[in-house]
Amino acid sequence: MMASLSVPLPVLAYTLLSTGLVLQKKGIGWIGTRGKKDTRFYRDLFTWVAGFGLMNLYIVPNAAALRFLAPHIVAAMAGWGVIVLVALSSFILKERVRVSDISCTAIIVAAIVVLNLLERAETDAAIRTTFMAAAAAIPLLIGAAAALRMLRPGIRSLLFAWASGLSTGMIIVTVKALVAAHGFEIALYLDSPYLYLYLMFSLTAFITLQASYRLGDMMAVGPVQYTAAILYPVLCSVAVFGNHLHFLQWASLFLLVAAVTGILRWRDRREGTHPLHSRDRMT
Repeated sequence: MMASLSVPLPVLAYTLLSTGLVLQKKGIGWIGTRGKKDTRFYRDLFTWVAGFGLMNLYIVPNAAALRFLAPHIVAAMAGWGVIVLVALSSFILKERVRVSDISCTAIIVAAIVVLNLLERAETDAAIRTTFMAAAAAIPLLIGAAAALRMLRPGIRSLLFAWASGLSTGMIIVTVKALVAAHGFEIALYLDSPYLYLYLMFSLTAFITLQASYRLGDMMAVGPVQYTAAILYPVLCSVAVFGNHLHFLQWASLFLLVAAVTGILRWRDRREGTHPLHSRDRMT
């Protein structure tokens, strides 16, 4: 009974998270403002801070839900966040939503649900430190590539979004590593390198997401960031922790990539919203 009553909690959590992401995008203009601070600056600042607050509130209902629901069930609810992201990008950011955006979003949601619901129970396994180091390096290298100003702003936006999503995924991976290495003995975390990797990727995910917002549209940034954040822990679980995936989970991974590509490909180029063809974004 309590488990069924807990289902709305992760729905609320990812509603808060997606709303916060959109509000941060809406108010991103305050970052980098020079000269006198006018009414628009403070309006943008307030909107951005409100979004930041909502993003950080999402952990509360998620933590409550985890008392009664399995983690992979809670994670599957992230698909709802994609729906909210698409809807609010249209209503708040006035970004055009095409039929292909809706159909691709439906595929993303379905794939995420399948990916999480078919997750097998974890077994105790040693952490493969070499693969952990490689997994940690990839988002940092992509973030460094995104910082190259010789690239188009639209491409940089996608790279920053990708780096943010992978860094968010690494947050989950490092927390899993902490628990695998030290259980729930919090005092031992201070001596673990995984704690400092966790802190580094928390900061990296935040910074690269803001950079992506400055350069691209939410309808491009959001799906890339969301999908990478969900896919990367799955891939790392295979490489770092030696877990195995059901063949339907691999199929879901393919569908996620295909759906995100579809959203990016069919953005309206004539209105300059296609991220790979943007020329008038801030550099």
